[in-house]
Amino acid sequence: MSPLSMIGSAAASVIESAARGLPFRDPVLIFATVMVVILLAPLLARRLKLPEIVGLIVFGMVFGPHGLGVLERDQTMRLLGKVGLLYIMFLAGLDIDLQQARRNKGRSLVFGLLTFAIPLAMGTGLGMRLFLMNTPTAILLASMFSSHTLLTFPVTVKLGIAKSRAATTAIGGTIITDTLALLILAVVAAMSTGSADAFFWIRLIALMTVYMAFVAFTVPRAARWFFRSASSGEDVDFIFVLAVAFLCSYLAHLAGLEPIIGAFLAGLALNSLIPEGGVLMTRLHFTGNVLFI
Repeated sequence: MSPLSMIGSAAASVIESAARGLPFRDPVLIFATVMVVILLAPLLARRLKLPEIVGLIVFGMVFGPHGLGVLERDQTMRLLGKVGLLYIMFLAGLDIDLQQARRNKGRSLVFGLLTFAIPLAMGTGLGMRLFLMNTPTAILLASMFSSHTLLTFPVTVKLGIAKSRAATTAIGGTIITDTLALLILAVVAAMSTGSADAFFWIRLIALMTVYMAFVAFTVPRAARWFFRSASSGEDVDFIFVLAVAFLCSYLAHLAGLEPIIGAFLAGLALNSLIPEGGVLMTRLHFTGNVLFI
């Protein structure tokens, strides 16, 4: 066997043994890989003059199960992804200019309804005519691309336009589309099991009303009392705010809403209680942008 053949055979065996070790199983190695990706992806994106989130998405595609297969979408990745999505929605509620939102509520409503209704109508018609789906299935499919998320919200924060009229309108419209899409999901799921009766609607409306009243009135009062009486430093305040955000997210799930809606409402409830530019707000943004988001 020639030296070149020996080198090729050795390289092939190394690649094969490395492939057998994929995806990574060691939790320390998984976390180290994620940290390296979080470090390198934004640097490469900046060199290409692209938003950092684009670099992270591309690296995720390359290293994910449908790329090189280095990382799989296991429970750890699902948890980090879920927490990151909730954190985006929470920061959106926390950063939104409430006065601007009140002035632009009409624009947000129109924007949200249009960006939801047009894809829903076109998608439903396409599903029924092209794919021969029944009506509930076609509506469910269309609702999947009738909503949108705030994945690029951190970019608006870095650019200093998160409180602009356009960003505020887009945030309000996003909440409307997400809420409507998730309500459609709940209704179609209930219809598929035959439980979409009068009791289902009464229970859904009652739970949503109670939940929203709890977040709107109880959470701000409890937070105001905590910051005045029970707080013992920024570290405790930080943990308290995170606990409120994720507790509201879980309670939203129990009320028939999606956790992302609860995270956004938690941010709104704490909006006026956390000073912009303060230590607590800085820590919330730093933790979310560096690790979770």
